[in-house]
Amino acid sequence: MRAKLFSKLSLTYLLLLIFLCLVAEGFAEHALQRAAADPASTDALISGLRLRFVLSAAAVIAIGAGVYVLFSLQCNRRIQRLTEFSTRLGVSESRPFSLDGPRDELSQLAEAMNASASRLDRTIRHLGSERDRSSAILRSMVEGVGVIDAQERLVFWNAAFSEILNIEGSAAEGRPVIEVIRNTKVLKLIRRALKGEDALQDDITTGIVQLRMFAVTAAPVRAMDAGQAVGAAPTPSGAVVVLHDVTELRRLERVRQDFVANVSHEFKTPLTAIQGFAETLLAGALEDDKNNRRFIEIIRDHATQLARVTNDLLKLARIEAGKLEVDLGPVSVSDLIEACAETTQLRAGRKGIEFEADIDSDLPPIRGDIRLLREVLQNLLDNAVQYTPSGGKVHVEAAVGSKDVTLSVVDTGIGIPLADQERIFERFYRVDAARSREEGGTGLGLSIARHIVETLGGKLSVDSEVGRGSRFSFSVPKSS
Repeated sequence: MRAKLFSKLSLTYLLLLIFLCLVAEGFAEHALQRAAADPASTDALISGLRLRFVLSAAAVIAIGAGVYVLFSLQCNRRIQRLTEFSTRLGVSESRPFSLDGPRDELSQLAEAMNASASRLDRTIRHLGSERDRSSAILRSMVEGVGVIDAQERLVFWNAAFSEILNIEGSAAEGRPVIEVIRNTKVLKLIRRALKGEDALQDDITTGIVQLRMFAVTAAPVRAMDAGQAVGAAPTPSGAVVVLHDVTELRRLERVRQDFVANVSHEFKTPLTAIQGFAETLLAGALEDDKNNRRFIEIIRDHATQLARVTNDLLKLARIEAGKLEVDLGPVSVSDLIEACAETTQLRAGRKGIEFEADIDSDLPPIRGDIRLLREVLQNLLDNAVQYTPSGGKVHVEAAVGSKDVTLSVVDTGIGIPLADQERIFERFYRVDAARSREEGGTGLGLSIARHIVETLGGKLSVDSEVGRGSRFSFSVPKSS
């Protein structure tokens, strides 16, 4: 740019010098003609010629200086506009810039800056869109996500993170994590991650009444510093913490462990008895007419119990796998209760328990499988008779809702503690295990009943008080 400006100024000066030479030549020729005509006036002519030459040179210098000043002012003005435009680029200015004047190096620089501004604008818009998308994804995640900077300040968190760690509002932004997060395990993981440790995991438990378990994962955010040597490992510029709710997973793991232990126990007791009495018979008791039959009957009873447990396990497995055969159709509520009442009446009579069914004859039909519904109702009635002492009462009642019919089995038995009321629907769970086994129960009946009712679109629930009795209710949709 300077070279081109110098060329223009040099050309201007050259033209002015040529003009000055031409003027001087004209003056000299005129002076020679005057001197030849009048020799006495030679000195005066020379003085006049010298004065005109000086004046012409001064005029040329003045014009050259003016041209230089004009060129400088124009150049400075254009450079100043370029400087202002480059300053605006630093604050995300993306409007195109137009530089007046001739097409020279400054105009080419302006075009290059316009192209850079356009690319910068596209990059900023893309990064902004990516930031908004990432923020929306993180904020909508059910996992808690928090970001901590290198100074251990909380700079980002989503709603789940705030709920899990009980962080109050936006006032926590930029505050030290030790003031915001009260869980010591999470704080330790954050500090270890800020030191550069990878693959950090731990479990925490929150809540007092309703406990929740979370798997905590912390990882450092690495960034290359400007003054860091090439090839050196980036230093952590922050840390990311993710909290994943594993309450249900841990519960299922515990249920699985309990299930394996319970199955082993349910099989071990009868198998031990069968093996023991079989060895006794083989050792000589087979010829003992007084005990051999009793031993064989004991073996048969335990084998029958094993068969019950096995059948119930297979049935429960089919239900949970969605392979239960269901024949849906309209079912009469009164017919359903009558089908189970006869068997229940016999058992209740043997124990001296009063049994009654308070059912209206005009109940609407329900939609279900008569075979499965009889199994559910019979199981509830058998449990009611089993856990109601002599002289108690057991009765069945029905209530019609807007969309379903609710059947309830009510007894005046021993009742169920509040802590056990939800767990009684788990496999092999018994409030009174010894009494259940004496009656031949498998501990799977209520679990099977709940799965059947839910398969039919209903709900099974319990309301009980220790010493006053229990009410088991299940709803079934009306037949359309």
